[in-house]
Amino acid sequence: MFRQDKVAWGLVLPFLAIEFIFVAVPLGIGGWMSLHRVDFLVVKNFVGMQNYWDVINSPAVLNSLLLTAVFTFFALFFTFLSGFSLALFLERDGRLQVFGRAVVLVPFTISMLIGSMLLKWIFSREGGLMPLALQPLGMADTSILADPSNAMGALVFNGMWRDSAHAMILLMAGLKSVPLQLYDAARVDGAGPVRRFVRITLPMMRLPILITCVRLILHFANILTFPLILTGGGPNDATNIIGLQLYRTGFQDFRLGIGNAFALIVFVVNIALIMVVIRLFRAKEESQA
Repeated sequence: MFRQDKVAWGLVLPFLAIEFIFVAVPLGIGGWMSLHRVDFLVVKNFVGMQNYWDVINSPAVLNSLLLTAVFTFFALFFTFLSGFSLALFLERDGRLQVFGRAVVLVPFTISMLIGSMLLKWIFSREGGLMPLALQPLGMADTSILADPSNAMGALVFNGMWRDSAHAMILLMAGLKSVPLQLYDAARVDGAGPVRRFVRITLPMMRLPILITCVRLILHFANILTFPLILTGGGPNDATNIIGLQLYRTGFQDFRLGIGNAFALIVFVVNIALIMVVIRLFRAKEESQA
């Protein structure tokens, strides 16, 4: 047993060291910098909780929080809906389904940078594909990315277009784990497709749905590449979500003290968000038990 313990610790310690170096140490440095005034990497005087107070009372931060909530809600809704639909349709291992999975995975295999640049070109009024599609409707001069509401819709579409495959993979893994005997027994009892889906599929998919929702929420709530490349936060800061606001504070304005305080607040909000989602799912399971 002593030899097995040494082998186990020998396998675990390198990963603990990596976690300590790349997670705990930066978190500690960020926490220390958040208590100081830091301008252009120069640590100046100690300010205590003033940086946190400045972040909480910043109108730009509050606006970015609201925009992040809107973007995360709609991106999660449409991504989960399309991912679940694709998982149900492509669950079988036929030739058509295998080919469909390969096609759906293409946007997910493209980097977020390249995919966002591609969509920016498609939505562009100068030489993009969208004006050509709108030309028969007399809307060729419509600029998707220049209108605040349309720009947010384009941002949501960017998230759905790329991450539906991610949701499909997670949910398809859950569908594969549902015993086929349950569906056979339900067919014998005369249950139709809708009843089988409500009575068998959804109850057996609680954990995969929870995992998918948590991963998508964290991904969309902290995304930077989509707004940075596709919209640049515009027009008029209509898509300036929290990740982009944090990037601007730390790496464009070089206010690293406030930026680190901002990042730690976002970190705590993420933890609270995960706990709320898990709590809601557990409460639903206990009510149905």
